[in-house]
Amino acid sequence: MHLFTQTIRFCYLCVTFTFGATTSKLALGQLVAGFSEIVDTTMVQRQLDANLFINGRWEEGKAGSQPNIDPGTGEAVGVVTLADAGQVQAALDAAQRAFPAWSALTGQSRGAILKKASSLLADRAEHIAEGLLSESGKTRGDAIGEVRRTIETLAWNGEEAGRISGKIHQGVVAGSIRLSVPVPLGVVLAITPWNFPAVLVGRKLGAALAAGCTVILKASEFTPHTARAIVQTLIDAGVPDGVLNLIFGDPAAISRQLMASPLVKAVSFTGSTSVGKQLAALAAPNLIRPILELGGHAPVVVWDDADVENVVHVTAPAKFGSAGQSCVAPTRYLAHYSVHDALVDALVAKAETYKIGHGSEHGTTLGPVAHAGRVASFLHLVEDAVAGGAVIKTGGKKLDRSGFYVEPTVLSSVPRDAKILVDEPFGPIATVQPIETIDQAVDLANASEYSFAAYVFTDSIGVRDELVRRLNASNIGVNQTAPSLPDVALGGLGNSGYGYEGGTEGVLAYMHLRLVTQSQG
Repeated sequence: MHLFTQTIRFCYLCVTFTFGATTSKLALGQLVAGFSEIVDTTMVQRQLDANLFINGRWEEGKAGSQPNIDPGTGEAVGVVTLADAGQVQAALDAAQRAFPAWSALTGQSRGAILKKASSLLADRAEHIAEGLLSESGKTRGDAIGEVRRTIETLAWNGEEAGRISGKIHQGVVAGSIRLSVPVPLGVVLAITPWNFPAVLVGRKLGAALAAGCTVILKASEFTPHTARAIVQTLIDAGVPDGVLNLIFGDPAAISRQLMASPLVKAVSFTGSTSVGKQLAALAAPNLIRPILELGGHAPVVVWDDADVENVVHVTAPAKFGSAGQSCVAPTRYLAHYSVHDALVDALVAKAETYKIGHGSEHGTTLGPVAHAGRVASFLHLVEDAVAGGAVIKTGGKKLDRSGFYVEPTVLSSVPRDAKILVDEPFGPIATVQPIETIDQAVDLANASEYSFAAYVFTDSIGVRDELVRRLNASNIGVNQTAPSLPDVALGGLGNSGYGYEGGTEGVLAYMHLRLVTQSQG
């Protein structure tokens, strides 16, 4: 059965996640119908189901459904129902109607709801982490850690909601003043991916709701139950009807429909660069404000004075955590020739310590990738690199077991034109290249079209400062990784996106600074 479910998951990916392609509703309906006839309902053991939430009530989607697949088994653990055009419009109408009352609340009132949601989420953390683990393929530690980050994110935005304020400037006429007043934009479309289904939902909803906006959340169909659980927490905390709406369905069709409306004032998207560019194009006609966190291909510059064992100790959790499916994951290690071989050996030794398995299995430290498409991409990148002369130091294969498992992999002697140095690998794979000079390190590091994260390991202040100045990255960790936390703004650069999430700037991203100039009457 698991081979069939893998095929279903891969086909759905091809049909609906090729943004801009014409989606055949008939073909998709036949696919889902065929699956439903074969899968016995007893197979859905965990019941990680998800419906739509529109205008204060849960309802089944009218555009059919698809199975919610556990990547660790290839089997269905639930069903997610999909919105038709009428339900998408209903979500938009509800958000628009709810905006005046929600935006009129004080920031402290909105913040109180977010803080209560954070508290409720903490009470439900274990249950939500279990569901997240099953539908995303994360290990237990990664799932619990992500839920904790979501708790912190909602709490911080709850506090920030009451801190957002304007500024008073001196007027240019005697007795006058100028006021810079932040006001919420309106309806926000938030589109979230499957790789961090809790924290990214929490980040977008926390900031937009704190700002006073109403939201239509288009969450990933690959991890629907996690989105459902977080939305339910916010509803239980007191978010009014219509303020928060959750939909699933064809991403391209939903985006085109909603962004054609002048009612949508901002779109926040985390995902691939190719999709982000198309969303930016859809946003242009109505001047919808885009907040885009896109792809990454992070270099790790390891200088000759770096402690190699510490480099691996610090970066391995980011490299192999969540099976490497993170836009800030270290991917390209650029090691000074004097420590290159030692770094390769240390990375190989670390990669071979991981216990691969389902997140529910005791001792598992590396789970599966998200779906069959990720397995295919992983194998293609490895085969292309090896064909060009790269050496597999460890890993490089798909595991012969149910689910979507690949081995943690380290490649050396990778040719510069290899696809893995160009395409975002988004998996548990690392390359190591030798460098000799800072110029060479900068040249290789900046060769990627992505400009999100970069990491530097050195004890030299001079080397550190020059690399930080010259690296083309918006998020740089020096002798450590650089996680995105709720209290500081983080944004992409170039093909890695634009706009900010986190910090005061992340809330202001959903607000307009209104200038009011006034004199005495």
